[in-house]
Amino acid sequence: MDSYDIIITPDASADLWELRDYIADVLLVPETALSYVQRIRQKIDTLSEMPGRIKPVDEEPWHSRGLRKIIAENFYIYFRVDEPSHKVYILNVIYMKRDQLKAMARIRMN
Repeated sequence: MDSYDIIITPDASADLWELRDYIADVLLVPETALSYVQRIRQKIDTLSEMPGRIKPVDEEPWHSRGLRKIIAENFYIYFRVDEPSHKVYILNVIYMKRDQLKAMARIRMN
């Protein structure tokens, strides 16, 4: 079975930093912040094997562009798979209770 490289885009990285900062600095639980982000990163790492098992989102135009999502904690991890290069691009990490259509409209697919 082929393994895929995980590429965390700058947008997704910023999402994770924002989450960590919020938990550590606003909620004042820095230990929880670190473990929370680690659990999300572990879920992201599962995409290195058979990322195509996750179906694209139903909504257009994202479905046609191959946007996929998985759940980790209270967040959707949006990603796309580049089969020729065997890479998975993590595009954004978005809180589940946010308006997902608005969030998807801001996702940069490239």
